[in-house]
Amino acid sequence: MKEPDKTWDIPLWETNHSKQRLLQEEAMDFLSYKLGYEMSEETDDPTKKAYKHFDGYNHYPDGNLTAIDYDSGSPVWLCADFNRSPHCWALLQVKKARNGLKQYVVFDEIFSKEALTTEQALKAVELLKKWGISKVLLAGDNTSNQKSGNYGRVGKNDWDYVREVFDEHQISYKNELDIQNPRRKVRVDKINNVIYAGINGERRLLVNTRCDHVIKDYMYSIVNDKGLKIDNGDRGHMSDATDYAIWRNEKGNNSPMYVLR
Repeated sequence: MKEPDKTWDIPLWETNHSKQRLLQEEAMDFLSYKLGYEMSEETDDPTKKAYKHFDGYNHYPDGNLTAIDYDSGSPVWLCADFNRSPHCWALLQVKKARNGLKQYVVFDEIFSKEALTTEQALKAVELLKKWGISKVLLAGDNTSNQKSGNYGRVGKNDWDYVREVFDEHQISYKNELDIQNPRRKVRVDKINNVIYAGINGERRLLVNTRCDHVIKDYMYSIVNDKGLKIDNGDRGHMSDATDYAIWRNEKGNNSPMYVLR
């Protein structure tokens, strides 16, 4: 057998993640995928819900719904979870709640049943131009599906493709990405504290009623028997997207954590 002329070293892992951690995350994602299609029915059982205090029926202050729309005077966060099917992004702004802490308003969403990152980014450009938005803060999943070669592309991560599309269409951006994603359990606990917590029961996550996928995702995302959030069919990805932006804003926040059971 002829010896190869050259040995190619193809990077399969993000430089900011250990190989072991990514293997564990990949195994967890596969389990979530498997369990999701085995448990695809939506449930109102609070013991199975990841965000059991999210009220998707009533408007603020009684629930988490709102008619609040885009405010041209506040920055816009583009929140992304990179998953080809479904591919889930949302637009979010940060306000101030009655208790003086940050309040988060999700005013629009991009839900694609099947889309590569470049395709999703083009949809985002169209939506941003519709709102007259030319600058965004980027927040979301900082692991990469595409750089690992899962979709036949090696060498770039998902955010590289997003930035390329935005550069081409004159959308300015600022990176607000963590070096690595927070642990899922810690992130979800923090978001639950934002959804409904505090002495006065303040709700600091508000979702515009047009964002049907965001609302349903927070209503019906589930946990496994160990209390860890898992993907459930189409559920789990849109809430992941918005969670990352909220986590980025809440990180280092010294406000008390109230765990509601």
